[in-house]
Amino acid sequence: MKYIERPLYLDSIRHYAKNGNVKIITGIRRSGKSTLLKELYRVTDDKILRIDMELWNNRVFRDPDTVYRYIRESIDKGTGAVAIDEIQDIEHWHEVVRSLVAEGDCDLYITGSNSKLLSSEFASLLTGRYNIFDAFTLTYSECLEFAKEYQEKDTETFDRFLRVGGFPSVWRNRYEESEAISEIGDILNSIMMRDIVARYEIRRPDLLHRIFRFICDNLGNRTSVYNIYTSLLAEDRKLSKDLVYEYVDHLESACLIYKAETYDVKGKNILTSSYKYYLADIGLKNAVCGFRPEDIQGYVENIIYLEMRARGYDVWIGKYSGKEVDFVCKKGSEFVYIQGTVRLSGDDVVKREFGNLRNIPDNHPKYVVTLEKSPLDADMDGIKCVLLEDFLKE
Repeated sequence: MKYIERPLYLDSIRHYAKNGNVKIITGIRRSGKSTLLKELYRVTDDKILRIDMELWNNRVFRDPDTVYRYIRESIDKGTGAVAIDEIQDIEHWHEVVRSLVAEGDCDLYITGSNSKLLSSEFASLLTGRYNIFDAFTLTYSECLEFAKEYQEKDTETFDRFLRVGGFPSVWRNRYEESEAISEIGDILNSIMMRDIVARYEIRRPDLLHRIFRFICDNLGNRTSVYNIYTSLLAEDRKLSKDLVYEYVDHLESACLIYKAETYDVKGKNILTSSYKYYLADIGLKNAVCGFRPEDIQGYVENIIYLEMRARGYDVWIGKYSGKEVDFVCKKGSEFVYIQGTVRLSGDDVVKREFGNLRNIPDNHPKYVVTLEKSPLDADMDGIKCVLLEDFLKE
Protein backbone atom coordinates (compact mmCIF):
# COMPACT_ATOMS: atom_id res chain seq x y z
CA MET A 1 0.00 0.00 0.00
CA LYS A 2 1.34 3.41 -0.95
CA TYR A 3 1.59 5.99 1.83
CA ILE A 4 0.23 9.44 1.11
CA GLU A 5 2.34 11.97 2.97
CA ARG A 6 0.59 14.38 5.30
CA PRO A 7 3.00 17.33 5.45
CA LEU A 8 0.76 19.32 7.83
CA TYR A 9 1.90 16.93 10.54
CA LEU A 10 5.11 15.36 9.27
CA ASP A 11 6.94 18.65 8.86
CA SER A 12 6.04 19.71 12.40
CA ILE A 13 6.93 16.39 14.04
CA ARG A 14 10.23 16.03 12.17
CA HIS A 15 11.26 19.43 13.48
CA TYR A 16 11.26 18.00 17.02
CA ALA A 17 13.05 14.71 16.26
CA LYS A 18 15.85 13.75 18.67
CA ASN A 19 15.22 16.76 20.93
CA GLY A 20 15.15 14.68 24.11
CA ASN A 21 11.38 15.07 24.57
CA VAL A 22 8.59 12.56 24.15
CA LYS A 23 6.50 13.38 21.07
CA ILE A 24 2.79 12.80 21.83
CA ILE A 25 0.29 12.46 18.95
CA THR A 26 -3.36 12.44 20.00
CA GLY A 27 -6.56 12.18 18.00
CA ILE A 28 -9.60 10.10 17.24
CA ARG A 29 -9.06 6.43 16.40
CA ARG A 30 -8.54 5.70 12.70
CA SER A 31 -7.41 9.25 11.93
CA GLY A 32 -4.04 8.03 10.67
CA LYS A 33 -1.78 8.45 13.72
CA SER A 34 -0.05 5.10 13.23
CA THR A 35 0.51 5.80 9.56
CA LEU A 36 2.13 9.12 10.46
CA LEU A 37 4.61 7.22 12.59
CA LYS A 38 5.32 4.80 9.75
CA GLU A 39 6.10 7.75 7.51
CA LEU A 40 8.50 9.08 10.13
CA TYR A 41 10.20 5.67 10.31
CA ARG A 42 10.60 5.61 6.54
CA VAL A 43 12.71 8.76 6.44
CA THR A 44 14.89 8.16 9.48
CA ASP A 45 18.21 6.33 9.69
CA ASP A 46 17.56 5.15 13.24
CA LYS A 47 16.82 1.57 14.14
CA ILE A 48 13.23 1.79 15.37
CA LEU A 49 11.21 -0.28 17.81
CA ARG A 50 7.45 -0.08 17.28
CA ILE A 51 4.87 -1.44 19.70
CA ASP A 52 1.26 -1.35 18.50
CA MET A 53 -1.02 -1.91 21.47
CA GLU A 54 -3.99 -2.63 19.21
CA LEU A 55 -2.42 -5.95 18.20
CA TRP A 56 -3.48 -9.00 20.19
CA ASN A 57 0.07 -10.36 20.30
CA ASN A 58 1.15 -7.26 22.20
CA ARG A 59 -1.32 -7.69 25.04
CA VAL A 60 1.55 -8.87 27.29
CA PHE A 61 2.87 -5.31 27.13
CA ARG A 62 -0.12 -4.00 29.05
CA ASP A 63 2.03 -4.83 32.06
CA PRO A 64 4.37 -1.82 32.59
CA ASP A 65 7.31 -3.90 33.86
CA THR A 66 7.15 -6.19 30.83
CA VAL A 67 7.02 -3.39 28.29
CA TYR A 68 9.77 -1.43 30.03
CA ARG A 69 12.14 -4.43 30.06
CA TYR A 70 11.40 -5.11 26.39
CA ILE A 71 12.10 -1.50 25.42
CA ARG A 72 15.22 -1.33 27.60
CA GLU A 73 16.66 -4.50 26.03
CA SER A 74 16.02 -3.15 22.54
CA ILE A 75 17.71 0.17 23.34
CA ASP A 76 20.73 -1.66 24.75
CA LYS A 77 21.00 -3.53 21.44
CA GLY A 78 21.16 -0.31 19.44
CA THR A 79 17.58 0.86 18.93
CA GLY A 80 17.59 4.64 18.47
CA ALA A 81 13.87 5.37 18.42
CA VAL A 82 10.80 3.90 20.13
CA ALA A 83 7.21 4.37 18.98
CA ILE A 84 4.22 3.12 20.95
CA ASP A 85 0.73 3.21 19.40
CA GLU A 86 -2.34 3.62 21.65
CA ILE A 87 -0.20 3.86 24.76
CA GLN A 88 -3.21 4.34 27.05
CA ASP A 89 -3.69 0.55 26.87
CA ILE A 90 -0.53 0.09 29.00
CA GLU A 91 -1.13 0.22 32.74
CA HIS A 92 0.77 3.05 34.47
CA TRP A 93 2.18 4.08 31.12
CA HIS A 94 2.97 7.54 32.51
CA GLU A 95 5.69 6.07 34.71
CA VAL A 96 7.23 4.09 31.85
CA VAL A 97 7.39 7.19 29.66
CA ARG A 98 8.74 9.34 32.47
CA SER A 99 11.59 6.89 33.04
CA LEU A 100 12.48 6.60 29.33
CA VAL A 101 12.55 10.37 28.96
CA ALA A 102 14.74 10.72 32.05
CA GLU A 103 17.15 8.08 30.76
CA GLY A 104 17.41 10.03 27.52
CA ASP A 105 18.92 7.38 25.25
CA CYS A 106 16.11 6.96 22.71
CA ASP A 107 13.89 9.18 20.60
CA LEU A 108 10.40 8.48 21.96
CA TYR A 109 7.07 8.82 20.12
CA ILE A 110 3.66 7.83 21.48
CA THR A 111 0.11 8.00 20.13
CA GLY A 112 -3.18 7.84 21.96
CA SER A 113 -6.89 8.15 21.27
CA ASN A 114 -7.55 10.29 24.29
CA SER A 115 -7.49 14.08 24.31
CA LYS A 116 -6.57 14.02 28.00
CA LEU A 117 -3.60 11.73 27.47
CA LEU A 118 -1.38 14.45 28.89
CA SER A 119 -2.99 14.82 32.30
CA SER A 120 -2.02 17.77 34.45
CA GLU A 121 -0.26 15.36 36.83
CA PHE A 122 1.79 13.78 34.04
CA ALA A 123 2.60 17.18 32.55
CA SER A 124 4.01 18.35 35.86
CA LEU A 125 6.08 15.16 36.19
CA LEU A 126 7.62 15.68 32.76
CA THR A 127 8.33 19.37 33.48
CA GLY A 128 8.11 20.41 29.86
CA ARG A 129 9.90 17.38 28.40
CA TYR A 130 7.18 16.75 25.82
CA ASN A 131 5.79 18.04 22.52
CA ILE A 132 2.14 17.38 21.76
CA PHE A 133 0.47 17.21 18.33
CA ASP A 134 -3.24 16.93 17.56
CA ALA A 135 -3.97 14.65 14.60
CA PHE A 136 -7.25 14.97 12.70
CA THR A 137 -8.93 13.02 9.93
CA LEU A 138 -8.07 14.05 6.37
CA THR A 139 -8.48 17.66 5.32
CA TYR A 140 -10.05 18.29 1.93
CA SER A 141 -6.62 18.87 0.35
CA GLU A 142 -5.48 15.52 1.72
CA CYS A 143 -8.66 13.88 0.39
CA LEU A 144 -7.75 15.18 -3.08
CA GLU A 145 -4.40 13.43 -2.80
CA PHE A 146 -6.06 10.21 -1.66
CA ALA A 147 -8.62 10.47 -4.46
CA LYS A 148 -5.85 10.72 -7.08
CA GLU A 149 -4.30 7.53 -5.78
CA TYR A 150 -7.29 5.41 -4.79
CA GLN A 151 -10.55 6.71 -6.27
CA GLU A 152 -12.14 6.46 -9.70
CA LYS A 153 -11.31 9.37 -12.00
CA ASP A 154 -14.89 10.66 -12.14
CA THR A 155 -15.27 10.97 -8.36
CA GLU A 156 -16.92 14.25 -7.33
CA THR A 157 -14.41 14.77 -4.54
CA PHE A 158 -15.89 17.80 -2.77
CA ASP A 159 -19.43 16.42 -2.71
CA ARG A 160 -18.04 13.11 -1.45
CA PHE A 161 -16.08 14.96 1.26
CA LEU A 162 -19.30 16.67 2.46
CA ARG A 163 -21.05 13.34 2.69
CA VAL A 164 -18.43 10.93 4.02
CA GLY A 165 -15.87 13.16 5.77
CA GLY A 166 -12.18 12.39 5.97
CA PHE A 167 -11.45 9.06 7.64
CA PRO A 168 -8.45 7.69 5.68
CA SER A 169 -9.89 4.17 5.36
CA VAL A 170 -12.94 5.61 3.58
CA TRP A 171 -10.67 7.25 0.98
CA ARG A 172 -8.32 4.30 0.54
CA ASN A 173 -11.23 2.09 -0.52
CA ARG A 174 -13.54 2.61 -3.46
CA TYR A 175 -16.64 2.51 -1.33
CA GLU A 176 -20.06 3.52 -2.43
CA GLU A 177 -21.48 6.23 -0.17
CA SER A 178 -23.62 3.76 1.79
CA GLU A 179 -20.57 1.52 2.34
CA ALA A 180 -18.50 4.50 3.51
CA ILE A 181 -21.20 5.56 6.00
CA SER A 182 -21.42 1.99 7.27
CA GLU A 183 -17.64 1.96 7.83
CA ILE A 184 -17.84 5.25 9.75
CA GLY A 185 -20.67 3.84 11.85
CA ASP A 186 -18.46 0.85 12.71
CA ILE A 187 -15.62 3.21 13.70
CA LEU A 188 -18.00 5.21 15.90
CA ASN A 189 -19.39 2.12 17.63
CA SER A 190 -15.88 0.80 18.23
CA ILE A 191 -14.83 4.09 19.86
CA MET A 192 -17.99 4.24 21.94
CA MET A 193 -17.63 0.70 23.24
CA ARG A 194 -13.85 0.46 23.56
CA ASP A 195 -12.70 3.94 24.49
CA ILE A 196 -15.68 4.98 26.59
CA VAL A 197 -18.08 2.24 27.70
CA ALA A 198 -15.40 -0.35 28.56
CA ARG A 199 -12.73 2.10 29.79
CA TYR A 200 -15.02 4.11 32.07
CA GLU A 201 -17.43 1.27 32.94
CA ILE A 202 -20.39 3.20 31.55
CA ARG A 203 -23.67 2.06 33.07
CA ARG A 204 -25.93 3.74 30.49
CA PRO A 205 -24.54 3.42 26.95
CA ASP A 206 -27.99 4.36 25.64
CA LEU A 207 -27.65 7.79 27.28
CA LEU A 208 -24.16 8.19 25.85
CA HIS A 209 -25.50 7.62 22.33
CA ARG A 210 -28.41 10.02 22.91
CA ILE A 211 -26.05 12.76 24.03
CA PHE A 212 -23.86 12.26 20.96
CA ARG A 213 -26.97 12.32 18.76
CA PHE A 214 -28.05 15.61 20.38
CA ILE A 215 -24.66 17.17 19.57
CA CYS A 216 -24.92 15.92 15.96
CA ASP A 217 -28.43 17.37 15.67
CA ASN A 218 -27.29 20.76 16.99
CA LEU A 219 -24.07 21.13 15.05
CA GLY A 220 -23.14 24.80 14.72
CA ASN A 221 -25.52 25.98 17.45
CA ARG A 222 -24.32 27.53 20.70
CA THR A 223 -25.09 25.07 23.43
CA SER A 224 -23.99 23.91 26.87
CA VAL A 225 -23.99 20.69 28.81
CA TYR A 226 -26.84 22.13 30.86
CA ASN A 227 -28.86 22.63 27.65
CA ILE A 228 -28.21 19.01 26.73
CA TYR A 229 -29.33 17.94 30.19
CA THR A 230 -32.57 19.96 30.13
CA SER A 231 -33.41 18.73 26.63
CA LEU A 232 -32.97 15.08 27.59
CA LEU A 233 -34.74 15.57 30.91
CA ALA A 234 -38.08 15.68 29.08
CA GLU A 235 -37.51 12.06 28.04
CA ASP A 236 -36.05 10.87 31.33
CA ARG A 237 -37.27 12.63 34.47
CA LYS A 238 -34.78 10.72 36.65
CA LEU A 239 -31.79 11.87 34.63
CA SER A 240 -28.82 13.09 36.65
CA LYS A 241 -27.18 16.36 35.59
CA ASP A 242 -23.81 15.13 36.85
CA LEU A 243 -24.10 12.03 34.69
CA VAL A 244 -24.67 14.14 31.56
CA TYR A 245 -21.61 16.25 32.41
CA GLU A 246 -19.57 13.08 32.92
CA TYR A 247 -20.64 11.51 29.61
CA VAL A 248 -19.96 14.68 27.59
CA ASP A 249 -16.51 14.76 29.16
CA HIS A 250 -15.94 11.17 28.01
CA LEU A 251 -16.97 12.07 24.46
CA GLU A 252 -14.39 14.87 24.50
CA SER A 253 -11.74 12.60 25.96
CA ALA A 254 -12.29 10.06 23.17
CA CYS A 255 -11.73 12.88 20.63
CA LEU A 256 -15.22 12.42 19.18
CA ILE A 257 -16.17 16.04 19.87
CA TYR A 258 -14.32 19.32 20.39
CA LYS A 259 -15.46 22.27 22.43
CA ALA A 260 -14.98 25.71 20.87
CA GLU A 261 -15.21 28.37 23.55
CA THR A 262 -15.86 32.06 22.93
CA TYR A 263 -13.02 34.54 22.39
CA ASP A 264 -13.86 38.13 23.24
CA VAL A 265 -11.87 40.00 20.57
CA LYS A 266 -12.22 43.37 22.29
CA GLY A 267 -11.36 42.15 25.78
CA LYS A 268 -8.83 39.58 24.50
CA ASN A 269 -10.05 36.91 26.88
CA ILE A 270 -11.80 33.55 26.63
CA LEU A 271 -15.39 33.23 27.85
CA THR A 272 -15.80 29.64 29.05
CA SER A 273 -19.55 29.98 29.68
CA SER A 274 -20.47 30.16 25.97
CA TYR A 275 -19.40 27.55 23.45
CA LYS A 276 -20.21 25.22 20.58
CA TYR A 277 -19.39 21.58 19.99
CA TYR A 278 -17.94 20.32 16.73
CA LEU A 279 -17.44 16.73 15.59
CA ALA A 280 -14.07 15.11 14.96
CA ASP A 281 -15.27 14.29 11.44
CA ILE A 282 -18.32 15.40 9.49
CA GLY A 283 -18.91 11.80 8.41
CA LEU A 284 -19.88 10.99 12.00
CA LYS A 285 -22.96 13.21 11.72
CA ASN A 286 -24.04 11.48 8.54
CA ALA A 287 -23.51 8.06 10.12
CA VAL A 288 -25.80 9.04 13.01
CA CYS A 289 -28.39 11.29 11.36
CA GLY A 290 -27.99 10.78 7.62
CA PHE A 291 -27.07 13.63 5.28
CA ARG A 292 -29.49 16.51 5.92
CA PRO A 293 -29.27 19.49 3.53
CA GLU A 294 -31.19 21.65 6.01
CA ASP A 295 -28.21 21.35 8.40
CA ILE A 296 -25.67 22.53 5.85
CA GLN A 297 -24.65 25.63 7.84
CA GLY A 298 -23.43 23.31 10.59
CA TYR A 299 -21.46 21.28 8.04
CA VAL A 300 -19.74 24.43 6.76
CA GLU A 301 -18.74 25.53 10.27
CA ASN A 302 -17.52 22.08 11.30
CA ILE A 303 -15.36 21.75 8.20
CA ILE A 304 -13.78 25.18 8.69
CA TYR A 305 -13.15 24.45 12.38
CA LEU A 306 -11.33 21.18 11.64
CA GLU A 307 -9.39 22.72 8.76
CA MET A 308 -7.97 25.50 10.90
CA ARG A 309 -7.17 23.12 13.76
CA ALA A 310 -5.31 20.87 11.32
CA ARG A 311 -3.33 23.90 10.13
CA GLY A 312 -2.11 24.36 13.70
CA TYR A 313 -4.37 27.18 14.91
CA ASP A 314 -6.14 27.50 18.21
CA VAL A 315 -9.77 28.08 17.21
CA TRP A 316 -12.57 29.79 19.11
CA ILE A 317 -15.97 31.16 18.22
CA GLY A 318 -15.73 34.94 18.38
CA LYS A 319 -17.47 37.93 19.85
CA TYR A 320 -16.80 41.62 19.23
CA SER A 321 -18.98 44.39 20.69
CA GLY A 322 -21.99 42.10 20.88
CA LYS A 323 -21.55 40.82 17.30
CA GLU A 324 -20.75 37.20 16.55
CA VAL A 325 -17.72 36.10 14.56
CA ASP A 326 -17.85 32.47 13.51
CA PHE A 327 -14.16 31.80 14.14
CA VAL A 328 -11.19 33.52 15.71
CA CYS A 329 -8.04 31.54 14.87
CA LYS A 330 -4.65 32.14 16.46
CA LYS A 331 -1.21 30.70 15.76
CA GLY A 332 1.66 32.44 17.52
CA SER A 333 1.03 36.16 17.10
CA GLU A 334 -1.07 35.68 13.97
CA PHE A 335 -4.86 35.98 14.02
CA VAL A 336 -7.34 35.02 11.29
CA TYR A 337 -11.06 35.91 11.44
CA ILE A 338 -13.56 33.82 9.48
CA GLN A 339 -17.26 34.00 8.76
CA GLY A 340 -18.70 30.84 7.22
CA THR A 341 -22.01 30.79 5.35
CA VAL A 342 -23.85 28.69 2.81
CA ARG A 343 -24.47 31.56 0.40
CA LEU A 344 -24.59 35.36 0.23
CA SER A 345 -28.28 35.35 -0.61
CA GLY A 346 -29.14 39.02 -0.19
CA ASP A 347 -28.14 42.41 1.16
CA ASP A 348 -29.00 41.48 4.75
CA VAL A 349 -26.72 38.45 4.66
CA VAL A 350 -23.91 40.43 3.05
CA LYS A 351 -24.27 43.17 5.65
CA ARG A 352 -24.19 40.66 8.50
CA GLU A 353 -21.29 38.53 7.30
CA PHE A 354 -19.04 41.37 6.16
CA GLY A 355 -20.20 43.85 8.81
CA ASN A 356 -19.29 41.65 11.75
CA LEU A 357 -15.72 41.44 10.43
CA ARG A 358 -15.48 45.06 9.30
CA ASN A 359 -16.05 46.24 12.87
CA ILE A 360 -12.86 44.54 14.12
CA PRO A 361 -10.22 47.33 14.06
CA ASP A 362 -7.03 45.44 13.21
CA ASN A 363 -5.19 44.36 10.08
CA HIS A 364 -5.23 40.62 10.57
CA PRO A 365 -6.65 38.56 7.64
CA LYS A 366 -10.44 38.36 7.47
CA TYR A 367 -12.45 35.94 5.34
CA VAL A 368 -16.06 35.34 4.38
CA VAL A 369 -16.17 31.70 3.27
CA THR A 370 -19.21 30.56 1.26
CA LEU A 371 -20.28 27.08 0.25
CA GLU A 372 -22.05 28.27 -2.90
CA LYS A 373 -21.00 30.88 -5.40
CA SER A 374 -23.43 33.76 -5.89
CA PRO A 375 -23.56 37.03 -7.85
CA LEU A 376 -22.90 38.90 -4.61
CA ASP A 377 -19.54 37.22 -4.02
CA ALA A 378 -16.89 39.95 -3.86
CA ASP A 379 -14.02 41.13 -1.72
CA MET A 380 -14.99 44.13 0.35
CA ASP A 381 -13.09 46.57 2.57
CA GLY A 382 -10.07 44.27 2.73
CA ILE A 383 -12.23 41.26 3.63
CA LYS A 384 -11.63 38.39 1.23
CA CYS A 385 -14.63 36.42 0.00
CA VAL A 386 -13.75 32.89 -1.06
CA LEU A 387 -15.56 29.65 -1.88
CA LEU A 388 -15.24 26.97 0.77
CA GLU A 389 -13.69 24.48 -1.64
CA ASP A 390 -11.06 27.03 -2.72
CA PHE A 391 -10.39 28.05 0.88
CA LEU A 392 -9.73 24.41 1.81
CA LYS A 393 -7.28 24.05 -1.08
CA GLU A 394 -5.25 27.20 -0.24
